[in-house]
Amino acid sequence: MKYSLQINNRKWCVSFYLPQNNGKFKQKQLSTGITALDNKGNKINKRKAEEKAKEIIARFDGLVDSEFANWTLDKCAEFCLEQRKTKLSPTTYFDYQNALKVHIKPYFQNRKPIRDLKARDIEAFCNMLVREGKSAKTVHKMLGLIGPAFRYAEKNDFILKNPMNVVDKPSKTRSETHYYTAEQLNILAKAAKGSYIETPVILAMVLGLRRSEIVGITWDNVDFENRLIHIRQSVVTGDSSILPKGTYKVIGEVGGRRKREIILKTMLKTDSSVRSFTMNDALYNYLKMLKAEQEVMIRETNAYKDFLCVNAVGTLILPDSITHYFTKLLDKNDLPHIKFHALRHSCISLLANNTAFTMKQIQDYAGHGDFLTTFNVYSHTDDSDKKTEMDYITSCFTDLFGISDEE
Repeated sequence: MKYSLQINNRKWCVSFYLPQNNGKFKQKQLSTGITALDNKGNKINKRKAEEKAKEIIARFDGLVDSEFANWTLDKCAEFCLEQRKTKLSPTTYFDYQNALKVHIKPYFQNRKPIRDLKARDIEAFCNMLVREGKSAKTVHKMLGLIGPAFRYAEKNDFILKNPMNVVDKPSKTRSETHYYTAEQLNILAKAAKGSYIETPVILAMVLGLRRSEIVGITWDNVDFENRLIHIRQSVVTGDSSILPKGTYKVIGEVGGRRKREIILKTMLKTDSSVRSFTMNDALYNYLKMLKAEQEVMIRETNAYKDFLCVNAVGTLILPDSITHYFTKLLDKNDLPHIKFHALRHSCISLLANNTAFTMKQIQDYAGHGDFLTTFNVYSHTDDSDKKTEMDYITSCFTDLFGISDEE
């Protein structure tokens, strides 16, 4: 990069032209901090200034001056979120938009531009979140929104180096996954009987389905003749425009301050999520009875007559409603608090702790894309298992514990 040395306010300055992303050039002049004139007005320290100028030019060589570099971090993060929104699910995209609005924008919108941010600025934001009582998981989520903005700026030469590479992030503490035992599931099943979310609870307990998969089941997915129930679609809420064409259908709208579409997705989380279950007598009889009840119910709308999970007047029970009413159901019946998704975990855990089933069978039942997910997340042992294992181990050390063969 070409440059020239000039004198400004008795200091040597380096002057050069920085390319912009529109193909034009913008002149910059930076002080070297080196005195250029003595008391008599004679030029001094030019060689020293040349060395300093080369250092400055080396920092800016290849850098592109852009309007993006003048944006504040919240604006950059919002821009990058829009750039990659088609890679996200509508629910995740909606959550990220909310995180930007609630946490990132209020903090960064009136601060210095992204090109001037240092690692300490990001760490100050993280520390503020921690002081407010936010979990390490939430902090990492915010960094997950900020990170793409810095990567984009670095990739396009808007910044010299990415401060995220040296940010000290709070350590994630792996929280213990809570799930129900078979006894607790029985209590829950009785409590859910006749409740607003009876059907979602039963399908989560028996089939280990995700919320969106449960809501997405339509009666044409239930093959009574062959006793099969197919998981082929899901229902989420959010912005359908981020989804690939031909993979969804908008079936309604959620009101409120931030309106969202109700979206029937025909493309599930992974290819393995598309699966079928053979219904046993218990599930077959339950769904037969549910079908008969819905055929004679008085509906306020016929828009959701093809769906299993509707309320008493035929309105679709949405995933967020399931979460809301599940918490109320647990409170009302003094049951330990778990997330609704933990019913899926409970279901698969019961299978994982039964030696009659292989991990491959459980993987297929859960609809996991890989074996390790099933093995690492859903295999548990209870205290009785540990005692049996200990009995075997101590039996191997007869001399240590004074156990004789005669015993």
